[in-house]
Parts: sequence; C-alpha cells; structure tokens
Amino acid sequence: MTIKKIISGGQTGADQIVEEIISELPFKEKVSMANMNKEAVEVFQSVFDLYIKSKIGSESESEYSVIMKALWKRLQETHRLKAVK
Repeated sequence: MTIKKIISGGQTGADQIVEEIISELPFKEKVSMANMNKEAVEVFQSVFDLYIKSKIGSESESEYSVIMKALWKRLQETHRLKAVK
C-alpha cells in the first residue's frame, strides 16, 4: 500500500505512513537517520517535507513534522548502531 493510498483511504495514522517509508528506504539511509541527533533531524526536516509532499500531496506541514519524528524514533529503536563487546 502506498502512502497516498493510506491517506486517501482514511487511514492517516503516522505509524502506517512510517512503516511505508521505512519499507522504501535503503538500509544505509535507515542507519544514517537512526544515528542522527535531534539538531540534524531538524535540519533534515525541510528535505523530508519535500519528500512527503511528493508522496501524499498538500497535507498540513504539522503532519510532516509528526511523521518525521515518528520515523526517527522508530529507526532509533530498530537501526541504531550499538557497541558490541
């Protein structure tokens, strides 16, 4: 299911959109995003907004921020580099 279908189908949950974005991202990008600090994520937000606009059309920009934060948190849980002893 595409992001546009999620939105048009009435299922606007950020979790579903995040899952769709994660499924489209290459592994390297997932790891890079997961290891960004909060300031880097804020800088990356404007580029991400353009990506989301191209995927779902003209939705409110506050939704973009919610999606970006949810994506970043999910990737931190699943793709963050960890030291192994």
